[in-house]
Amino acid sequence: MKTKQIFIALGLVAFTFLNSVYSSSAQSSGTKLPLSLQLAAGNPSCYASNDGSIVVDILGGYPPYWVNGIEIGGSQVIFSNLSAGPYSIYVSDTLLSSSEVQVILISPLQLDVQAVVSNVSVFGGNNGAIDLTVNNQSVSYSWMTPDGSGLVENLEDQSGLSAGTYAVTITQVDGCQTMKRFTVDQAPQGFGTGGPNGNPNINGASGSNGSAIF
Repeated sequence: MKTKQIFIALGLVAFTFLNSVYSSSAQSSGTKLPLSLQLAAGNPSCYASNDGSIVVDILGGYPPYWVNGIEIGGSQVIFSNLSAGPYSIYVSDTLLSSSEVQVILISPLQLDVQAVVSNVSVFGGNNGAIDLTVNNQSVSYSWMTPDGSGLVENLEDQSGLSAGTYAVTITQVDGCQTMKRFTVDQAPQGFGTGGPNGNPNINGASGSNGSAIF
């Protein structure tokens, strides 16, 4: 028996896989078409989502059929709620004819989000900032905070922030969403320089005087 590997790179793909192995009894009967698989596969729609699917239609052979060792009623099996990755499908019939295929589902790339977080320089102040860099211009932003202030809800970059936790949901035109959370700290009471302290570091998505949780 041979195994064939199929990469599902984009969208919904349908194909037929005819490679089969027969027992001597199945070969000698000669009354039915060889066992074959017809597959339709859909990739996950967004990065890290689990809405991918594989539909297996079994053609020919001698029912009942077993799929990955489990007997099924009929000639179709649907695998749903799948994340990106490899999936092996092994099908056999009552006369031990068999066919195996590996399908690899591929999800869209993760949205690249970099951020520089600047803390509030004096206790109780409001000169904190979050500067985002996103590798996709066709996105929208929705910000929220449970304990901070100064947000402009739909703006990419934020300034005039008090100390607190800030979260942003970035939505692409295809509906895929990426959520990030940041913490803006403040200088201890009685301390402060009048300006942001530390040197921001955009490599790693946070400033040395703030933090980002990805």
